[in-house]
Amino acid sequence: MAARLPSLSFFFPAYNEEGNVEAVVGDAIATLGAFTDDLEVIVVDDASRDRTAEIADRLAAADARVRVIHHPTNRGYGGAVRSGLEGSRKAFIFFTDGDRQFDLKEFPRLLAAIDGVDAAIGYRERRRDPWNRLFTAWVYNRLVRILFGSTFRDVDCAFKLFRREVFVRVPLAQVRSDGAFFSAELLLLLRRSGVRIAEAPSHGLPITHYDRRSRGAEAYWKVAMELVERN
Repeated sequence: MAARLPSLSFFFPAYNEEGNVEAVVGDAIATLGAFTDDLEVIVVDDASRDRTAEIADRLAAADARVRVIHHPTNRGYGGAVRSGLEGSRKAFIFFTDGDRQFDLKEFPRLLAAIDGVDAAIGYRERRRDPWNRLFTAWVYNRLVRILFGSTFRDVDCAFKLFRREVFVRVPLAQVRSDGAFFSAELLLLLRRSGVRIAEAPSHGLPITHYDRRSRGAEAYWKVAMELVERN
């Protein structure tokens, strides 16, 4: 029998994801409902210019478990993740991306790793990205290790599970970035604050990575500028 959680918030950032938002919400309700009787699904609409907001609002109107957080202006990936974390109300918080790079059916891998720790994060065994993105990601991860002493294998893997109490102990206001550096800065801050973090594959298999179903991505030069500013 699958382990069950007292309550679970699941959210995903969505910027121009009209082709994915309904599928992600549907997958979340069908898959994550097996692990809790108290589920909320949050769409963080980051000022999308397509029909993302319209579709998300329709889904929320049809199912009380679904909520939408609307940004009046685009805040970027980090800002959307911040909003999702701040808006989550349940005892556990799980998030992934809105472009279906990950399969929610692999959630049990995080669930197996959360026992006895405060957060469980995944890493991608084989990234399904073009070579230039793979190269820049490789450089970025190593810069984070060199500049900040990171030991995380994949700081930007968007497949993470937290106990909500973590953000009571370590307020999100302490994370300065609202850009693509948000994920790395968050993990570094949590570890420095004594938060116990497990990389989920140590308890099972790495997280499978799939081709992106949309083209939303922040330029790596912005990340590089943030690294320079933080150092």
